[in-house]
Amino acid sequence: MKIFAHDRRDSALVLLGLLQPVVLAWATLAFGRHSTGETLGLGALLVFWVCTNYQCIAHNFLHTPFFSARWLNSLFSVVNSLGLGIPQSLYRVHHLHHHKFNNDAVDPATGTTRDQTSTYRYSTTPPAEEGILTYSLLGPFRSDVGFLVEGARRQGRIRLAALEGVALAVMALALAVLNFKGFLFFFMPVWYLGSCASLAENYLEHHGARPGSRLTDSVSSYGPVYNFIWFNNGYHQEHHFRPQMHWTQVPALRPQLPPSSERRVAPWAHWFNFEPIVRRFAQSGEGAPAGSKVGGSAAA
Repeated sequence: MKIFAHDRRDSALVLLGLLQPVVLAWATLAFGRHSTGETLGLGALLVFWVCTNYQCIAHNFLHTPFFSARWLNSLFSVVNSLGLGIPQSLYRVHHLHHHKFNNDAVDPATGTTRDQTSTYRYSTTPPAEEGILTYSLLGPFRSDVGFLVEGARRQGRIRLAALEGVALAVMALALAVLNFKGFLFFFMPVWYLGSCASLAENYLEHHGARPGSRLTDSVSSYGPVYNFIWFNNGYHQEHHFRPQMHWTQVPALRPQLPPSSERRVAPWAHWFNFEPIVRRFAQSGEGAPAGSKVGGSAAA
């Protein structure tokens, strides 16, 4: 029997997805028994893990489900919701909506964007993007839950989404009953900050890119260490170009895109996608040639 639908290397993502809620629950229940330094260290690890779930585990799973058997995919969807902090099926709606409109700019006719997650949607200084801090810190409160639930219903996933929600509620209630302080001062901050970190990553995956074309609407970053530890997440323009391509194969799409001098490329990792760094990188000759246009109007 073939367990994995695409590639056995997905087993690493599955393992991370299965371990995360276990570690999160243990750390929440152990809150108050460790030193402040140990608690902060565990918290930082789990914030990064929540972000990794959004960017790598849940993200790759919704595009290319890991298992050949449908029931295994459904089971993993429920389990992974416990680490993600929201039902996996609702995140699927959220993310596929993002791919449908690809971080579009504000339409002058409507005064808004079609992509509800667009970095331009809540900008107070159009046509520039919103700032990264407000985008990431306020983002968790901007989700339209009704839109996500209706999307899950249209996709035939409403029962699975409900099961995921019940499992997540049971876990949260159990943690709150067993260690209320741990739930309030560890579990909730880890989930919130992890969600904010994921939104900040999404911002940097699009900041300075030129919307309107699947060849230039995202930012790629080709740092080998970054792409090794984050499952080729740096190939983001490639991913937007062909969303259903398995993460192990996206590097092969790079030759089909315009050269780096004609689109936004961040050095080392998306975490360094800030204009002074990108401009210095381009002028050094490692990215785009000196004097070439890198990114879009928001970065100019």
